[in-house]
Amino acid sequence: MIHGEGNFFHWRKGRSNEERSELPHLEGRGNLSFVTISTAFRRFGTNIALVALGAVLFALAFPSFLSDWGWGVFAWISLVPVVLLIRRISWWASPLWGAFYGYVTYALFNFWLATFNPVSFVIVPTIYAGWFFMLFPLLVLADRAFPRRGWLAQLLLWAAFEVVRTKGFIGYSYGVLGYSQYQWTSLISISDVFGVMGVGLLVLFPSFLLGGWLLERNILVPPQSITKRLVQPHSSRYWMILGGLWAVLVLLANLYGWIQKVDYSDAPTWKPALIQHNVNTWLSGNEAWANALDKLIEESEDALLESPDAIIWPETAFVPAIEWHDKYRQDRKRAEMVRRLKTFLAQQEIPVILGNNDSELDAGKKVDYNAVLLFDQDKIVGKYRKIHLVPFSEHFPYAKIFPQLMEYIESQGTPLYGKGTEFTTFNLKPWDGPVVSPFICFEDTFGYLARGFVNAGAQVLVNTTNDSWSPEPACAIQHLGMAVFRSVENRRSSVRATTAGLTAVIDPNGKIIKKIPPFEQGHIVADVPIYDDETTFYTRFGDWFEVVILTASGALVLAGIALLILRKKSDVGEM
Repeated sequence: MIHGEGNFFHWRKGRSNEERSELPHLEGRGNLSFVTISTAFRRFGTNIALVALGAVLFALAFPSFLSDWGWGVFAWISLVPVVLLIRRISWWASPLWGAFYGYVTYALFNFWLATFNPVSFVIVPTIYAGWFFMLFPLLVLADRAFPRRGWLAQLLLWAAFEVVRTKGFIGYSYGVLGYSQYQWTSLISISDVFGVMGVGLLVLFPSFLLGGWLLERNILVPPQSITKRLVQPHSSRYWMILGGLWAVLVLLANLYGWIQKVDYSDAPTWKPALIQHNVNTWLSGNEAWANALDKLIEESEDALLESPDAIIWPETAFVPAIEWHDKYRQDRKRAEMVRRLKTFLAQQEIPVILGNNDSELDAGKKVDYNAVLLFDQDKIVGKYRKIHLVPFSEHFPYAKIFPQLMEYIESQGTPLYGKGTEFTTFNLKPWDGPVVSPFICFEDTFGYLARGFVNAGAQVLVNTTNDSWSPEPACAIQHLGMAVFRSVENRRSSVRATTAGLTAVIDPNGKIIKKIPPFEQGHIVADVPIYDDETTFYTRFGDWFEVVILTASGALVLAGIALLILRKKSDVGEM
């Protein structure tokens, strides 16, 4: 205890500027206001700058508003500002800073939602504000509980967060950092063992390592945090060893990719025609749908000149429910469109796969499904109904709990669908083709779905997509980047037929071997390798690595809480 003004100035003499700045409460009232407010504003401004820098680095790591194909190198350092921010904020403020970071980051990353629906542009970042509201206190826990290796604990917690946020009704795979490396085919080869999270951990590691190194050197660390954490810093050699270990792991991952690279030169091939008609099927009405059919038939007839083995149209390429209008004929114009479509199909000697809004009566009520149909001439011989529906825009199971939100969703004309239940495959062997998966759009952003189709016998992954609702190429390319991983995880070729982009062929190594630029009408007729010589570790055991991450992070949180409690009891005992 210091008594008297003279004693105060005697004690203060010889202290550093940083230490003196922590003592405004001992000085005069006027000085108190000025020093306290200016220090608070500086800290707040620095925190805002760290959030902004982190959000920009994250967004630029993916296809973005500045680069259609993205700059994946930024992913490796994108979380350094977050590591620094966590040390600067208090426990009570961490949820608020987390919500702010989550909203800003995902608004910037998913900027293309604003061009689709302003409501979505608010909802998705808000959901992520909620996720980070919960994550940031855990990151603070790791920083406080493990003084010397908090960065390592944070690495594991962030990986667990990336796993959890892809699950359940609001599961959303966009922004998982491992996907930013979709163009680095040798690196991402390890996903045939670990899934995308194996790549994700390698990408996350340097951000947390560099962040931990900067914190030990008190870079952007507030003075009070320095005085509270009297921890012996690690040697430079320690950090060099860890950096070298990461470099070795990256090198080993690439060596694995070069060794494991699939040689499909002797594999049989299949030559489908992938149609991109460049019509936004979200445009409602008979006139818009008739125009889409004109474009589809026009492009298909051009593709038929190249003697393809099959024709593939995109998701909901033909909107009116074919079987429904063929049966009930309540709407003359739509029934006529169905008749015209079937006339075209009846002339084909090859299978045609197309997306359609399928409908049926269930207990007297009409139920719609987002479906893919397989036609043998004008007869439906295969049908797949989408299993994993897009939250809010295709599926909302909480109508009774949130009736007003449900009412709003329906008022926007959102086509809510029934859920499919089976991993249906289409057997094209009667036409000398492969067994294919017909999964739809958003579904190729989830590893478990592609794996399910391969385990059901799919030799080639077929995806029909409608990304035309956003006019930004980055939206379609972000989606394509995730589809690349589905090929690598299962070592199967993928073909994607999309309304406006990105229609493409991906080989079993994750290489994009042919594509149509976004927002152009066109088609691809390509020799697609039918490679099914191996069943990968991932195909057999699925997301086992995610279970490891979740288990380890759960144990780490419990250990951190226990350490803080014991430390507090020890401090109380010493008093």
